Amino acid sequence: MYEDHEIQVALAFCDPKGTYSRHAAVTMASIFANTDGNVCIHIIHDDTLTPTNREKLRSLTQFYKQKINFINVENMLDEKSVDVSKLTIDGARGTLFRLLLPDIVDADKMIYLDCDIVVNMDISELWEIPLGGHAVAAVRDVWSLDFLKGISIPWRLDKAWEILGVARGEYFNAGVLLLNLKKLREGYDFLKSVADFYAEYKKCITLADQDCLNHIFANDKLLIDEKFNHINSEGVGEDDLRGSIWHMAGGAAKPWVTCTRPFVDDLYWRYLRLTPYCEDDNSLIRMMLNDLSSPSYTHLHSSDCVKRLKRQIADNIFRAHIWTVPHILIKKISGGLK
Repeated sequence: MYEDHEIQVALAFCDPKGTYSRHAAVTMASIFANTDGNVCIHIIHDDTLTPTNREKLRSLTQFYKQKINFINVENMLDEKSVDVSKLTIDGARGTLFRLLLPDIVDADKMIYLDCDIVVNMDISELWEIPLGGHAVAAVRDVWSLDFLKGISIPWRLDKAWEILGVARGEYFNAGVLLLNLKKLREGYDFLKSVADFYAEYKKCITLADQDCLNHIFANDKLLIDEKFNHINSEGVGEDDLRGSIWHMAGGAAKPWVTCTRPFVDDLYWRYLRLTPYCEDDNSLIRMMLNDLSSPSYTHLHSSDCVKRLKRQIADNIFRAHIWTVPHILIKKISGGLK
């Protein structure tokens, strides 16, 4: 059993390239730096977590005098007869590990966080929300928030909500969850519900594990304030950063891939500086430059490429006028172009 005064937080990830542990460390550092109470971090992982990364996560936790618990779930999903390949769009195992939490952690409740998150608040605010008997507390996803503001949503999304049994405007984002593990163990056959969901709905889902959780908890959820899972950063200034959990959702919009959220993305690098992955300011600068220049759609020669692109466009326009226009005129005159 875990101490009643401890805040239980789970991070779940698979790290085949050995790079994702760093992002988990950022999430952990942001929790530790902003939370006064005792925190126990549960790292749900598989064999891809290297001893080096494991030690860095442990040393970060010890520096802040907090607790960490490593749980290796390699093959556990297979043992539960859950076909991993069917549960996510891209086959990412790490997103599925949270489904095992009721079985592998003996605690009454748990905060689950994705690893593309910065907690810029005392996480005890989330921990202390009364669940009122609900299985889960979560924040509406951006589409649900738009719907409540009167903004039109894609028809396919509206139809998906209907099929999944989710009330319009109540679809939640699964990146931040306050889970009632006690109720999940006693009142749900959770993994069976997951398997049944994919057997019935696999052809009409878009965000596999998130759709699944929304369907299972459609009538057993508590919807909480957006500040606990803030995704939309439009118009956010530096003074607006405090008091929220910031979620860098979207595959191509991660702060270590490209800068798309002024001020919000800054938080990732600020908290990275507090981890064992960053020894000093110079190493932080090198990591930023390396990460932000590495993706295939970003590189160090963008200025030259823009110049080449301008020349190419001008050349194409010139050629279009010289060769294409006479061709069209001849065709029209001869009656061959309607």
